[in-house]
Amino acid sequence: MQIQLSSPLLESFLVLARELNFSRAADFLHITQPALTKRIQNLESRLGQMLFIRQPAGLELTESGRLLQRYGITLEHQERELLASLVGTDGDAIAGFFRVATFSSALRSVVVPALGSVLRAHPKLGCHAMKAEIEVLHDMLIDGKVDYCVSLSECERAGIENVPIGVERSVLIESSRYSGREHCYIDHDPRDNFTEKFFLSQTGSTVPRMERVYFHDIYGLIDAVCEGIGRVVLPVHLLEPDMPIRVVPGFRPYEVPVFLHYYRQPYYTQMQQAVIDTLRRECPSLLQVNRLNLDLHGALADDALVAAKRRRHRARNGGR
Repeated sequence: MQIQLSSPLLESFLVLARELNFSRAADFLHITQPALTKRIQNLESRLGQMLFIRQPAGLELTESGRLLQRYGITLEHQERELLASLVGTDGDAIAGFFRVATFSSALRSVVVPALGSVLRAHPKLGCHAMKAEIEVLHDMLIDGKVDYCVSLSECERAGIENVPIGVERSVLIESSRYSGREHCYIDHDPRDNFTEKFFLSQTGSTVPRMERVYFHDIYGLIDAVCEGIGRVVLPVHLLEPDMPIRVVPGFRPYEVPVFLHYYRQPYYTQMQQAVIDTLRRECPSLLQVNRLNLDLHGALADDALVAAKRRRHRARNGGR
């Protein structure tokens, strides 16, 4: 039997999938909440699939719901593109809305500048660019909360593209104006282990004794190190020549690959292809920005390695 999805049912599903709240979705659709509930029940009955899970914390999409959401969003983009080609849109065929999420250090310095060219070229193209914790970026894409995400690791979910778009290089910095807090290290929160990863990435190095301070925003970290509150590991592309900071010598930059993720599809609309092409083209050069002219290719002496060798030598020789 051939199943057909009526426009009201699919539209109601897409709104509810976006809002994950029956009351808000019903208000948006200008129908009552019982009417929306009935539409979703009819749709689930036609498909023979549960599309939502009712959890104490709220609604969640099932795997079938995520699949239908991606189909519906793609269908909306294709319909908009078709209408634009038939009736015209003042010479601009690319229109629509997309959502992209990334980690805090890449939003203002990489993703926003990268998207600037495509958004300026297409006035009817809109977006929601947001930052999120690194550990939830893949889930946001899988759950349909965003259309694209930029992260620091590959996504192992089937059907998702992992496109390398560059490398983020981080160095250890301290204030050039104040001194006296060399053992204090700044991170986002107690769960953030980026500083530990930096030290462990140094050949033969161990994690030093640390006093800890936390600032949630990436630019709060920059302000904190400028004020001499402690040392911090920061991406080179965020550092400006006029900042009262200096690089702590003796450590190689910590390099982490950066990936663009999106669901693989048999067909991409003009909007989708434009966003993908723009991010793939623009992000690598923005991640390579080095306004402090640091030598990022091995010229820095690895004092951490030297110190580790000395410790091993003393251990072998009875502490001498």
